[in-house]
Amino acid sequence: AMASQFRIATKHPVYRCNELQAEAATCFLNVMKRYMESLCAELRFYSITNVQSNNDRVSLLLKDRFIDSFPSKDRPFIKLFVDTQMFSVLSDSRLATFERGKF
Repeated sequence: AMASQFRIATKHPVYRCNELQAEAATCFLNVMKRYMESLCAELRFYSITNVQSNNDRVSLLLKDRFIDSFPSKDRPFIKLFVDTQMFSVLSDSRLATFERGKF
């Protein structure tokens, strides 16, 4: 029985963080969040907003213009970043805030 438990444990290791590690992870995630949000801070300048007949606003991001707004050294990263799910979620939320007139 011990051998099978060991096999399961190596396939699905459980890692428990101590307090210091949890705090370090939280600090890291906060820095990442601020960085990701800073990348999207100027999104509204690179989007076209269309007001529909029912007064809904729909924004479309001009990805190439957005990518070109970054220094050339950062563009390879930004070009990959804009195709990630993380960017989609963040940009959708930013553009939705802009569409509601809150920025």
